[in-house]
Amino acid sequence: MVSEKNSQAILSSYFSPRSTKSNKQHKRPDSPIDLTSDAEDDTLYGHLDEPPIKKIKVARPSHSQPRASSTARSKKSNRTTNFTQSTLFSQALTSPRRLSTPARPNSTANMAEQWAFIPQTSWQTSHPAPEAGSGQGGLDPKSEAKKAKLHEAFEKKFLTHNFELRPGALGAPDSLHAEENDQFPVPMDIDMIEDENSRVEDEDSDPGFTELMEKFSNPSSGTAKGKGKIKVSIKTKSAAQANKQSATKTGRRSKKPPPKIGPCGEPYTPLELQVLKLKEENPGTLLMIEVGYKYRFFGNDAKIAAQELSIVAYNDRNFTVAYIPIERLGVHLKKHVLFYLHGGAFLLTDDFRLLARGHRVGVVNQVETAALKKVGDNRNAPFERKLTHLYTATTYVDDLDSVDELESYSPPPFMCLFEEARSGSVGSVNIAVITICPSTGDVVWDDFEDSLMRIELETRLVHTRPAELLIPEQGLSEPTSKMLKFYARNSASGDKIRLEYIKDLMPYSAAFASVSKFYTNKHLLAAASDAFQSRRLMAEITDFPQRVVVALAHAVKYLSDFGLADPLLETRFFSKFTTHTHMLLAANTLINLEVYRNETDYRVEGSLIHVMDKTQTKFGARLLRAWIGRPLVDKEALQKRVDAVDEILTSKSDKLHVLRATLSRLPDLSRGLCRIQYGQCTPKELAKLLPAFAKISNAFEEFPSPAAVGLKSPILNEIIYTLPTLKSTMKTFIDAVDLNQASEGRKDQMWRDPDKFPGIIDAVHVYAQCLRTAEAELTEELRAIRKQLRMPSLDWKTHLNDEYLIEVLKDKKPPIPENWVLHSRTRVVERFHPASVLPKVEARARYQEMLQAESRKAYQDFLAELSTNCYGALRNVINKLAEADCLNSLARVASDWEYVKPEFTDDDSLEIIEGRHPIVEAITDKPYFSNSVTMGFGQPRNKIITGPNMGGKSSFVKMVALIVLMAQVGSYVPARSVKMGLHDSILTRMGASDDLAKGRSTFMVEMSETSDILHAATPRSLVILDELGRGTSTFDGMAIADGVLQQLVERTKCKTLFITHYPIIASAIEQKYPRDVENMHMGYKSELRLGGKRDLTFLYKVEKGITTESFGIECARLANMPELLLEAASDQAQLFQTKLEERIKRNKIAKAVMLIKRSRQEKGSPLEATLRTLRDLVQSLSLAT
Repeated sequence: MVSEKNSQAILSSYFSPRSTKSNKQHKRPDSPIDLTSDAEDDTLYGHLDEPPIKKIKVARPSHSQPRASSTARSKKSNRTTNFTQSTLFSQALTSPRRLSTPARPNSTANMAEQWAFIPQTSWQTSHPAPEAGSGQGGLDPKSEAKKAKLHEAFEKKFLTHNFELRPGALGAPDSLHAEENDQFPVPMDIDMIEDENSRVEDEDSDPGFTELMEKFSNPSSGTAKGKGKIKVSIKTKSAAQANKQSATKTGRRSKKPPPKIGPCGEPYTPLELQVLKLKEENPGTLLMIEVGYKYRFFGNDAKIAAQELSIVAYNDRNFTVAYIPIERLGVHLKKHVLFYLHGGAFLLTDDFRLLARGHRVGVVNQVETAALKKVGDNRNAPFERKLTHLYTATTYVDDLDSVDELESYSPPPFMCLFEEARSGSVGSVNIAVITICPSTGDVVWDDFEDSLMRIELETRLVHTRPAELLIPEQGLSEPTSKMLKFYARNSASGDKIRLEYIKDLMPYSAAFASVSKFYTNKHLLAAASDAFQSRRLMAEITDFPQRVVVALAHAVKYLSDFGLADPLLETRFFSKFTTHTHMLLAANTLINLEVYRNETDYRVEGSLIHVMDKTQTKFGARLLRAWIGRPLVDKEALQKRVDAVDEILTSKSDKLHVLRATLSRLPDLSRGLCRIQYGQCTPKELAKLLPAFAKISNAFEEFPSPAAVGLKSPILNEIIYTLPTLKSTMKTFIDAVDLNQASEGRKDQMWRDPDKFPGIIDAVHVYAQCLRTAEAELTEELRAIRKQLRMPSLDWKTHLNDEYLIEVLKDKKPPIPENWVLHSRTRVVERFHPASVLPKVEARARYQEMLQAESRKAYQDFLAELSTNCYGALRNVINKLAEADCLNSLARVASDWEYVKPEFTDDDSLEIIEGRHPIVEAITDKPYFSNSVTMGFGQPRNKIITGPNMGGKSSFVKMVALIVLMAQVGSYVPARSVKMGLHDSILTRMGASDDLAKGRSTFMVEMSETSDILHAATPRSLVILDELGRGTSTFDGMAIADGVLQQLVERTKCKTLFITHYPIIASAIEQKYPRDVENMHMGYKSELRLGGKRDLTFLYKVEKGITTESFGIECARLANMPELLLEAASDQAQLFQTKLEERIKRNKIAKAVMLIKRSRQEKGSPLEATLRTLRDLVQSLSLAT
């Protein structure tokens, strides 16, 4: 045994008897504080699993007194010093010279030498090893090298030389709300302690070290008590030698496999080995591993987390690590961060989301609790950990009351794509897609043919906005691959689109077998729905195209890994992207008309949906977005929708008032239903959902049929008839639970029916009995403690979820029993666990965890029963409510902005009287100038619009397109009157921009979009072309514009709005097709000032006729261009115009001479035609002159 004096010298390596005054101050050591850490109280030692406690001076024993027993010394050290084993190890490493220096009690000089302070950082340089035999206790070179090695290991581990601090990491730290200046933080995980103890390397080679550890870990001295403290068993050298000799004598020498060495040269700890196994089992997944009260990242995952979350990553033994508090999981995974700005505004940002950055995140939890582990067979092993959740941006189902996406319309969906090449067509392919939104259960599929430019695929991507794409790793054509990669890099939301690859693509036969197995397994369930039992689902699957079945099979396989494949079970809620009853708006049309986002800053404000969305529910807002993107082309369905809006506006029925009241303050029912289906719904969320469904079901009495409701609109009758069908079902489930207990999250107390869940009732009874007994014993214990400490007002305290603590003031601290365990301390108080209380508290915790396990099982069974029996009915009611919400929104918009009901005709004409641009009218305070236009009804169907720049040409044509779109959505429209036939498409080519990411120049983009329009346009299409041909030379552009316009007028015969700055084309086309083409221009007033300048006033009214001037110089003057430049440009423009007019005049004269010569040789009809042309030509020359 090491001497008493030597042990005192070892423990006091940081102190000196010459400065005892400073030792009594108990000041916290000066150390940098990591402001970027999520922990509560981490200091310089923030990279440890638990920061070390404050170094406390140990009372020096008197040599005149007899030495206490080892047991008494251990208990005394427990009460007075409160040193953990890891702290002793740290102090031992910091004073390597003193460990093996023998103590000489009779030598005063030796005592002073032992108590002298030696700076740790200069130990090797300032105190070289003395020569052997010097009489000063020097170390031989071998021992000196060993001590130097231990000292270097200590510096590397504890002195934070290896911290990896990222610039900009000083974000707002996440806090555990710990009490200020707590010296004993959250209890450590057992794995942390085992890791710390396993870091001792070759202890037997150091006699001083082994004697020290033997002294403080002797079984006879008792086990350290309190959370985070366990017995450390270190085998001494003599014991090791005895075992070795015994094994040699018996011939049964045990051979243990050598420990696995990590990158730092040290063996892996049990926790690190567990991390290695988890990483090997989950490649490509960023793992968040629960360790104690934190989620920790290891290795490359820690570097990624530090980069994405702005937290600190540092080297800890064999891994780079980072961590976040356990309660911040949802924040760092998905949720937005809300910042308060000056003036009451809030800024919603997504800078702290792993899933938004495209990562696949796995959450590894401890699947056993500390209380049950203590009484289990594996109490000495690390906590068992398993991958319990796997998330991507699309498979993370938000909480019911979570912050929505910035657009607040739809959570991000997931898309699976399959492609086949078409024979005999260069670049053309057949593509099948299936899009699933796990958060809402929406499923959309399509099978379509696409051209080389992949316009159809782009349209579907813009409409559905998937945040994750599941695509074949091989076999995709180059245009499709480019389009998908372009979409992934240029997400409108700014989030990174995740690309997941299918390595082994299933053929149709294997895909059909896989899908059949999926539905068959569900069919065999005892609680299967009627749809399963009737095998109707399989019949519907066989009707899908083969390519869709392949995509569906891979989607089922992928989502099954996340436990989210259930939305694919109800195929009756599948919807096809393109149908014969809906118009499909192309991607460039959605962008050009600013349907979902404005073109200025790409926000929802300033878009059409922002004007039209007055919905009250989130699921209603999602349906309205789908309505606007897919207007109706079925006249009967469209008329029913418009009539429903009209009845809501004009009827005074009480049923409509009740329907509006029912929609108010409803939670996101579609998301909540999906959380029930996945088993992720919490009791608090269930306490919101069940009353909401009950409110819906009790809003109306049951009706025998939809017609019995009594309203005019069949749509409204069907909605109101459907709602009461939930009444009996909801009553059964609501009566089974106590909603008050559920709202408090009490899974054990929320059950009303004892026969339904007998296991939970028994568990509650056992726990209640145990609790009463334990609380009675604890009450008696408190009385005894009050008497013992002479504190009659003393009561139990709770700190950091640890109950039954005794809290005393430091300055008035009574004598504390030696067997009490110090829990934590501040500058003012200390908290203790009485020894007799700990067994009772641990037994209570075991019963509590057994009750929670039984409660979780009962709760999951309840959710499964609710989902199995009611999913179809609940989903149907939610869809009807969403439809009612959309109709109410359209009615409210019509009332607020004084819109009118459109009139639909059987022909394909269009008449708008005093129409207004809905977006401009909504965002500006100035009055909007209305305009009228008639296309058909005896008027030319094609309009060529000319006029000055900034005169309102683009706004006029967009107004026409938006009015048509709104009318076919079923909305009232901004005009005095609108009469129109149904359009099957709205096609636009506006703006000029290149697309280098897809390898297309500005002119190539323009020509590609125009080509798609020419192929897609029909006589019932509305086509808008804005300044076609400006991306190339003047004459080439004029020729292309002339050819396209003639194609649309002569062959396609659609309705066309053609904006151009080529007056020659406008006059020529109108002369050629006087019955089909009409020239119009935007009105203006121009006044000539002194000095040759002109004042230009825009009237923003459409007038008949053509204008030959664009007033580009005047617009440049409005843009504050230099006046000298504008004067030079004006002179040059006049010169160019004079030359052009002279050239045109010469050409006309030459043509007139040619016609005169031809007329001498012609007779009959050809002669008359030639003379007419000659007469028109002479007339134009006289006008020009």
